[in-house]
Amino acid sequence: MKKIIDLNKYKKIHFIGINGISMSALAKYLAKKGKTVSGSDAEYMPQGTILDENIKVYAGHQSVNVIGSDLVVYTSAISTDNPELMKAVKLGKKIISRSELLGSVIKDFKNSVAISGSHGKTTTTAMLTNIFIAAKKSPTAFIGGEDKNLSNFCFGEGDTVICEACEYRKNFLDLSPTISVVLNIDDDHLDSYGNMENMISAFNEFISGTVCFINSDDTNCEKLFSKTAITFGINRAATYIASALKKSEDGYSFSVYKSGIYKTRINLKLKGKHNVYNALAAFAVSDYFSIDTKIIKSALENFSSVKRRAEKIGEIKNIPVIADYAHHPKELAASLSALSETPEKTLVIFQPHTYSRTRILMQDFIKVLNGDFKVIIYKTYAAREAFDEEGCAYNLYRKLKDKKGEGVFYAESPVNLEKSVLSNIKDCDVILVLGAGDLYYVMKKLLGK
Repeated sequence: MKKIIDLNKYKKIHFIGINGISMSALAKYLAKKGKTVSGSDAEYMPQGTILDENIKVYAGHQSVNVIGSDLVVYTSAISTDNPELMKAVKLGKKIISRSELLGSVIKDFKNSVAISGSHGKTTTTAMLTNIFIAAKKSPTAFIGGEDKNLSNFCFGEGDTVICEACEYRKNFLDLSPTISVVLNIDDDHLDSYGNMENMISAFNEFISGTVCFINSDDTNCEKLFSKTAITFGINRAATYIASALKKSEDGYSFSVYKSGIYKTRINLKLKGKHNVYNALAAFAVSDYFSIDTKIIKSALENFSSVKRRAEKIGEIKNIPVIADYAHHPKELAASLSALSETPEKTLVIFQPHTYSRTRILMQDFIKVLNGDFKVIIYKTYAAREAFDEEGCAYNLYRKLKDKKGEGVFYAESPVNLEKSVLSNIKDCDVILVLGAGDLYYVMKKLLGK
């Protein structure tokens, strides 16, 4: 049973873990709606995502922070022994999760588009939002990354909301969108699901009762059941097909066909075949809303990605440093394929994200990192998890070194990382920084950003 609440009943709302991109977007939305909003996190907004001056942000978690609120929101990363959460329970405050809040927000819109999938949610959500803005539909959007033009949030006056639907711990089942998108289903978050059968079952529950857009090329998406499904793909029969793909220095171009009829040709400024799927999904949803094809084409061709998605963050001795959010083996493989024309001249810096993912997918990580390039493994970003020796970054380093031999290094601290980078960049033409943790900020600090 979804926990949908009437937000009109609450005036003062406190966010525990407000640093999160998705949390800060919701905080901004409620501040725009006239609520008194506060939040706290372990550090004082290192991402700089809270821009609304009406939001009070506390550095560190202290029980007193929740006293004046009448609604408390927490993320999946917050443990049950968090002092603010425990104080809220003791005081009898109304407490809901981030996904429950999002579910309560989107129910007030006539049209709600929830974009799901193991990979590509943020890029596709940002693409679709930009298309709707170009079409003057004034959408509200919650983006799981920072779009270069929109940041992570868009406050609109239209009747459509666009958001990401995160499958971690079945959070997306707290949403009841009118339209759902499934980009792909991969073996991620198996610590939450146990096996792929359970995950696919959850996706089936998520799309139930919605107009659903499904990737026809994805093997696991084949196992989804929806009477209202609209499909998109490249290799198999689908409602929307991208064909005649052409790769250039700038990115991919492709022709779009709907039900066998030519619509247009799109020239993306994004590298990687995976972005063709993202763009095709955004095209299909936009076309469903009867947005003019010329507007869709223009918005997609002008789209230049979001932060931490193939983002150039600087240079070291004239060598470009490219950061990408990739943290699953398939995402690493896609990033390496898209961003490196000469693999042997690439220095890869990878930070594993969570011990459980690294442990479960250890052999897949080793396989994708066992290429003709140098690799620096940076200490694990634990996120919500306790230390696990089997799934730690050092264990990945040892196993990769046993397999790969030379060209594998480990860094436990920013100082070690800087030394390792400087000693391994000879003859390199690109440095790829891969991971969803704090490595991005560590590297930017090393670059003086």
